[in-house]
Amino acid sequence: MDRKKASALVSLWMILLASYALVAPIPQALAEFPPRYWVMSIPKRTSGTPPAPLGNVVVMDSVDENPIEYGIWNFSIPPLSSSMNITFSSNWTLAGYGQIVNMTVPAASYVGITYMFKSDVPPLWFRFVTSMVADGHGWIFLNDTGDVDCHTWSNNTAAYWRSPSPSPNTKAANHGSLPSPGDDGVAGTDDDGFGDGTPDPPGSSILMLPVVMSAEYHNGTIIPTPETGWDTMFTMTWPQVFTTGNASTLVIEPDGGGPGGLLSQIDGANQSYVGQPWEYYAGLDHPGKDGDPHTGDEEEYEVSYGNAYWNAYVTYVCAWSLLDTYTSLGWYDNCFTITEKLVRDDCAIGDVNCDEKANIKDIGRIAVAFGATDSGFGDDGKPYTGDDKISADSNYDGGADLKDERRKINIKDIGRVAVDFGASLTSDGIIRP
Repeated sequence: MDRKKASALVSLWMILLASYALVAPIPQALAEFPPRYWVMSIPKRTSGTPPAPLGNVVVMDSVDENPIEYGIWNFSIPPLSSSMNITFSSNWTLAGYGQIVNMTVPAASYVGITYMFKSDVPPLWFRFVTSMVADGHGWIFLNDTGDVDCHTWSNNTAAYWRSPSPSPNTKAANHGSLPSPGDDGVAGTDDDGFGDGTPDPPGSSILMLPVVMSAEYHNGTIIPTPETGWDTMFTMTWPQVFTTGNASTLVIEPDGGGPGGLLSQIDGANQSYVGQPWEYYAGLDHPGKDGDPHTGDEEEYEVSYGNAYWNAYVTYVCAWSLLDTYTSLGWYDNCFTITEKLVRDDCAIGDVNCDEKANIKDIGRIAVAFGATDSGFGDDGKPYTGDDKISADSNYDGGADLKDERRKINIKDIGRVAVDFGASLTSDGIIRP
């Protein structure tokens, strides 16, 4: 199968949402059992058919003669369905940078995403699953010394650092690989390409995950079930480079240069997103009555390192491009973003809009999408039957799908908010009425 046809198949699934980083020596972990973090921050999705130019987006390659398959695909993963354990080291000192906390994400703890859709041509069900093939690693700067922004551009040869990076036009990583954290083993210092020349606030962080994506298709067995009949299409690396700072990526491939000299259909594609440091250590998300963080006024949420809620949650963003990635179906291009608000297990509540409160606003958002379903096998749970649903309902909102039972928004989702109704997350923990 040629590159363009392969890209068209792959482009039907576009995630919002590698080889492995070197890491500094990791001090002993603080806890025997690392806490689990759940993905909570899910942008609202208003359409299930490409193109859907809203929210977080991924731009993929396409077939020239079928331009509708070139464009933007945007979908939501329901809250509380994707998660990972994070082990935090004890704090240690890096000369010139002060206190650092190292993070490890055990590969076995990672629960990625599973997404299915049915294509028109060929009329098959496809399934994509993400997993991790090795442990992920990251770093938190407890002082305002780390420079954690991630700005890159890509062509068919590799990903390169891009201005305002301190190392513009030098190679960041081969396609399918994660960038090096430099000789000191800590990403965000002056011996790597991360940053924009200005140190970021305390609690700023970089996290790199060696994720892989597996693609399968359902072969339409005589007695179809959700469990049987899946055949592998390909497995490819899907490196995820997260930062709490600014992340941007740009594709520059105007004259092909890849296999066969084919022009990339995503030349000029670009993405840019901004994350937030670890809370409540940073104290930036709740600056208080005067709107000025670190002044200690009323309703200012800021805690010291070691407080029970110093690492209650974080917002990571990833903007990255992969070009001329080879799969068993051919060559594949993409330019993607991922936004994840990771909330610690004991700090997670039924909070749809991620304002750290479970209230009528959350129920209202569910109500707007009430009764809507995502694409899927339908009520009978079997593929290739009369109730297969190729496209999501126009008002389906993955962020409101808290229970995610066959991706249908119903009274169970409202019930999940009702369990926590009136509760709020603060720097003292979950406060209930």
